[in-house]
This record gives sequence, C-alpha cells and structure tokens, in this order.
Amino acid sequence: MSFKFSIHRIVVVLLGVLPLLNGCAEQLAVIKPLDPVNPFAAIPLKSPVPNDAVEQRLIVRPDGEAIVLWWQNLPNDKRTVLVSTLAGETWTSPSQVTDMPNVTDAQIVPIGNDTLAAMWMVSVPVKNVGGEVQELHVARGDKHGNHWSHPIRLDQRPILSNKVSPVLAALADGSLLATWIDIPSMAAIPSGIQDGVKATENSSSLMVARIEKDNAMVKLMTVDKEFCTCCGPALVADGQDGLLAYRDLQGDNIRDPAFIRVSLDSFSPSAIVHNDRWKIDGCPSSGPVISRFRQSAGIAWLTSVQDRYTIRVAFSHDNGGHFGLPVDLESNIASVNGIEMDSPHSALVVWTGQALRLARVYDDGRIEHRTDVLKPTQGQAFKWPGPRMAKTKDDVFITWNDEQSKKLGIVKVKVNE
Repeated sequence: MSFKFSIHRIVVVLLGVLPLLNGCAEQLAVIKPLDPVNPFAAIPLKSPVPNDAVEQRLIVRPDGEAIVLWWQNLPNDKRTVLVSTLAGETWTSPSQVTDMPNVTDAQIVPIGNDTLAAMWMVSVPVKNVGGEVQELHVARGDKHGNHWSHPIRLDQRPILSNKVSPVLAALADGSLLATWIDIPSMAAIPSGIQDGVKATENSSSLMVARIEKDNAMVKLMTVDKEFCTCCGPALVADGQDGLLAYRDLQGDNIRDPAFIRVSLDSFSPSAIVHNDRWKIDGCPSSGPVISRFRQSAGIAWLTSVQDRYTIRVAFSHDNGGHFGLPVDLESNIASVNGIEMDSPHSALVVWTGQALRLARVYDDGRIEHRTDVLKPTQGQAFKWPGPRMAKTKDDVFITWNDEQSKKLGIVKVKVNE
C-alpha cells in the first residue's frame, strides 16, 4: 500500500514541474486512473413539457419527488410559467405560477418537502428612452405549486439594468438567496461617456439578494465587480449559508473559478478554487457548477489544459473553507453543466461535448461509470447554457433542449443499484 501511495505522489510532483503551454492551466491535478467500462443505465422519460416551450428547469425535493417548471409562449405576445409534479410514473396536470408577459428566465427550488419558491425574470420597456431592462420576481407556492403568493420584485433600485443568469437557492429556515449578473443599461449611462460599451462592462456587478421567509424584506449585496460577465454563477445553500461559485476575472484576462460564502446578511472575501491561470481574451460562456453534501462540497469547471478544453473537479471537506487539488475529468469538451455530490468523497458530473455525458468522480482521482446519456442532432449543440441535472437518492434527472430538432426532454439515470 505504501509503495502505491509513494509512486502516486511522485507522479503528481513530476507533473507539477512539466513546462506548460501559454494560456493553459497550471500544474497540480490529480492523476486519473482508467475508469470502469460499465456505464449507468439511462431511460428517457415521458415529459409534460411541450416541445414548443422556451426552456425548462427540474428540481427534486428532499423526499425524492421531482418537479419540473417551464415557460412557453402564448398568443398576443404573452407567456406562462407552469409546474408539474412526477407522482409515481405520472406527471400531474400543469399549474400556473405566473402569466406575466415577456418572461425570459425562471427558477424553482424546494423549501423542505411542503413548500416551493419560484423566481422569474421579465423584460420591460424603458419609458421615454427605448430598449428593455429586466426585473426579477419571487413567489412562494404550496407543495405541488397549485397556489402561489403575490410576487415581490427583488431589485427596486431606481437604476436601469440588464440582468442575466439568475439563480435561486433556499436556506433551512425558509429564507431565500438569489444571485444574478447586473449590467447597467446603455440607456442609464450618463451622457458624456465616450465608450459606452466599455463603461457598461466595467460597471457590471455580481449581485446577491436575501429574501426573508415571509417575503417582508429583501437585502441586496454587491459581492464582486471583477468577474467574467458572460459565465453564469452557481449557488447552493445548506443550513444557514450559501456557497456562490463563479468565474473570476483578473488582470491580463485570467479567468479562473472562484467562490464566496454568503450568510444571511454578509459575505466572505472571494477565493480562487484553483490557480489554473487560464488566459483567454474571449469568454468561455461556461461558469462553474457547485454542490454540497453535509460538510463537503464539490465544484466543477471548464478550463484549458495543454490547449484543450478540459473539465476539472475539486472537493472541499471543511464546508467550503478551501478546495483540494482538482481532478481532470475529460478534455475536448464544450461545457460543464451540473454537479451533484452523492457522498462526502464523490460527485456526479454532467457535461457536453460530442454527447451529453455523465460520470462519478472521487476526490482521490477515480472516475467511474462514464456514460453517454444522449447525443444532440447531428452537427448541432444543446441550447445554451446546456442541460441541467437534479439528484434523488438513487437516480438523477437530466433535462435537455435540442434547438435544432426543436425538442425538450428528460432523462432518468440510475446511479445506485
């Protein structure tokens, strides 16, 4: 046993001193052994979501019941946001969350087993100026989403802004955390600024809002202003705080994954997950994903290793205090789309490349059950930002949207026998 451990350590150290190509990730990644050949079993599910829906989101309550939310166009430029619950093998009749017009995004989270919370984003015209900005609204519903509270608007500042990549999470006490990227509207930039585009980019903010459990108060926090604005953040809550993962932006276009701990009314300084030192002048358009399991957490992200897009996964065992050396999962991929911790030392990761793929990754470098779940239409890709994943005790649900074939679907994957 000691001989194997020593050889492993020697290999890791040797890799750390190898020269790297410009723009590629730094050394110190755990060496991955060959993974078992047996893939997971993936089964397409009949879905209540119509193929003409704009997009869908699926969640799983602590009791294992799955709920899917989607929004779709209606006549006269209207939209509706709907939810349905998987009861056994049958989906319930859809219930309406909101009929606000111009919905452009929506999220749903469980609050325990008996309550839901939904957040949706709508585009609204800017009076007397032209163009559009976005508003975020939150409401709470019963167990199956049949009845919803009156929605509240999160950001009521008199500042015109575009909002992108909203994410919602629920704390144990029923309060909510929401995050989004806030980009000032061009219409809101004072006259006299010559380079409006540059001014807008330089003034973007990564925002977090805390919503009280009775929706009586919303606290807004600007947690970072130097970050990659076209890579969406990820947020996961557990107990009384949340972990926010996003792509940092440092001088000379270094774009590495970072995280912040968010409590009820404060947040920690930003910390880098791993110094890949990935220099890229454009935007990867793929933010990190994050998951928690008791005192452990896992983050997966896209980077560049030897000039190839690569997925890395890192684990924390001190409740997100710091993350260990990353595991290189796969190269020549398009984006990383989801992570779900399934033990203190392992996580299920889903990503896209030539196919939608899933694997189990361990903090010691093992990679098991690499599975091709689904392939998109020939020569095409899944709709950005890609498939999503949610986990029960023994299964994961993966939702996908193939724009080319105009189909949306759900796949159920058995991950525990």
